[in-house]
Amino acid sequence: MMYYFEDEQRQIELKKILDSWLHTPFRHHAGVKGRGCDCIHFVMRVYEEIGVVKWRKNLIPDYPPDWHLHNTRELLSEGLQREIKIQKVSLDNLKNGDIILSHYGKAASHASIFFDGYVYQSVTDVGVCKINFKDRVFRRQMRFAYRIMK
Repeated sequence: MMYYFEDEQRQIELKKILDSWLHTPFRHHAGVKGRGCDCIHFVMRVYEEIGVVKWRKNLIPDYPPDWHLHNTRELLSEGLQREIKIQKVSLDNLKNGDIILSHYGKAASHASIFFDGYVYQSVTDVGVCKINFKDRVFRRQMRFAYRIMK
């Protein structure tokens, strides 16, 4: 299997898409560029724009904002594996376009995208931003990484 973003042109396109989402406000269970999105909708909408996933109703099921405080099941990980051809990778060996899941509460409940040493994500009260991958506050919560395959 080949890495989806192995082609330099795809990486250039991904970077352009990621940057176009910056400063989109945070909004629970939404995914509209410039208007509002949460972390998983941000990730899935970016991958929809680049052609990895086809959007459809209920691609991301309804969920309360605090679902991760009461659930130990790895719902984000299960959903990604169901919808996208991915391969689990080490957080120490990330490539552009890799998905990072971070642990808050009892389960991995935050999704982001790695690109050139930065993590693009939608954060409550901040919106879509990019932070340095080595930022200690966010880094210690990161649990899983997945690489998109062709």
